[in-house]
Amino acid sequence: MRKWIQIVALVVIFGGTIVLLVVAHQQEEETAMNNPDIQIEVQDGIALLTESEVAEELRMNRFYADEMQKSELKIPAIEAFLKAMNEVKTAHVYADIGSDWYVEVQTRRPIARVMLNNNDDFYLDNDYAIMDLSHYARPKTLAFTGLEGVFDEGVHYSEIINNDSLKTKYKLDEIYRISSYVCNDAFYNAQIVQVHYTADDGFIMIPRVGQQNIVFGEAQSEEMVRQKFQKLSTFYDEVIPYEGWGKYKSINLKFENQIVAKKK
Repeated sequence: MRKWIQIVALVVIFGGTIVLLVVAHQQEEETAMNNPDIQIEVQDGIALLTESEVAEELRMNRFYADEMQKSELKIPAIEAFLKAMNEVKTAHVYADIGSDWYVEVQTRRPIARVMLNNNDDFYLDNDYAIMDLSHYARPKTLAFTGLEGVFDEGVHYSEIINNDSLKTKYKLDEIYRISSYVCNDAFYNAQIVQVHYTADDGFIMIPRVGQQNIVFGEAQSEEMVRQKFQKLSTFYDEVIPYEGWGKYKSINLKFENQIVAKKK
């Protein structure tokens, strides 16, 4: 008899616990949610989005509204939406027990802007991915011009995104190597403002200080790019202090183990 009483007691306790959990879960699902706590991590100080802009995107696309219940919070859908945004690299969304929920976003880092007279401009980011121009920000990046003759007429960058052979054909790999080096070097990030392409000389860099064109040529490998910038640094360190910024009209880095500088 005592054994049966113990079993009944356990059943009652277990059943009561289940009821309490169900009630607690129901109450949790009916909790009115606060506005999201949005945190944005930017790369190299390049802010493509603000917290208020992310909040407005979520609101406009009906992912949250004032006093919405927790049961209406679709976390996987919100994450998928944010990750699909042009400016976003990663997104993480989660909620606490209660009414607080959080959105953590890391934005992408554009390092080059490809400007085409016969097509839409686009960015390359630091992960060698193509980006559309942002509706929210126009960050200052290294501008590449003169590539109209390289790109096939009518081709859109959306056709190139997942095609490595087209990226090479349209010299995006070389653009990426040059812009990556410039982006990661404090001096050249401030000094080089534009890179123009010509069929004869390849890439020609336009400096912020000094009136000379810097004929860079090709950028077939990271090592080639590094060596050419080392030659340019040598010229800046050993020649410019004695000759001055205004004496030369061009600095040619195309030739191996030498610098050819033309005076005005």
